[in-house]
Amino acid sequence: MEKKWVGCAPENFRKGRPQGHVPLAIVIHIMEGSLQGTDAWFRNPKAAVSAHYGVGKTGTIHQYVEESDTAFHAGKAADPKAQLVKDRPGVNPNYYTVGIEHEGFADTDWTDAMYAASSTLIRDIADRWAIPLERACVLAHREIRATKTCPGFKVDIGRLIAGARALPSTILDKTFRLKTTSRANLRKAAPSTSAPVLRVIPANAELETSGFTGTGEKVNGNPCWYRDQEGNYLWAGATDQPNPHVSSA
Repeated sequence: MEKKWVGCAPENFRKGRPQGHVPLAIVIHIMEGSLQGTDAWFRNPKAAVSAHYGVGKTGTIHQYVEESDTAFHAGKAADPKAQLVKDRPGVNPNYYTVGIEHEGFADTDWTDAMYAASSTLIRDIADRWAIPLERACVLAHREIRATKTCPGFKVDIGRLIAGARALPSTILDKTFRLKTTSRANLRKAAPSTSAPVLRVIPANAELETSGFTGTGEKVNGNPCWYRDQEGNYLWAGATDQPNPHVSSA
């Protein structure tokens, strides 16, 4: 999957995710315009809005905001229908969601290429943040904010989820025996520095892990993280096997 980094104006997003929040759901949006127009709008500091990704009709994927940062895409909840949002009254949904915009308008059909690219992106995000590939965690924007019709009624979110489920996981189930080369943080449920620290593992500790992902948050350029038996994550760069892809070859 190829993603083009486009970025957005610093006024249109927030670095990090406040209060230790991590992504729990993915929100589907419609651009009400073109991919190029959305690129320009998100780079305009007057917009005061953004999303993490945009998917074009041809399957092109643009990234505007890092997943570990807060994009301004969902807005405050208003008469939410999504149970995940109802369970978090008073919490801005931007703090715990990843937003994906899609090229086109509410009343236009989606292309097969857009479905395929969006499903691939959803699988990638879900694996990285341990988000269940279920309807309760892949939301239409209007399910958060009832004053919106976004993303319209042409999109089949069930098809997006089915397409994501049909793809291979980016997390490899394999046992690794390794040693930490420095103090390392074990992060709760997600391969990201935004995830809460469960405990600090001392240097030279010997560990056995149950798998790894190569699509976690990049730390010093390395996106590889090991997963323990409970589904928590340790950055591979703090171990004697910083690239498990090489170790598993």
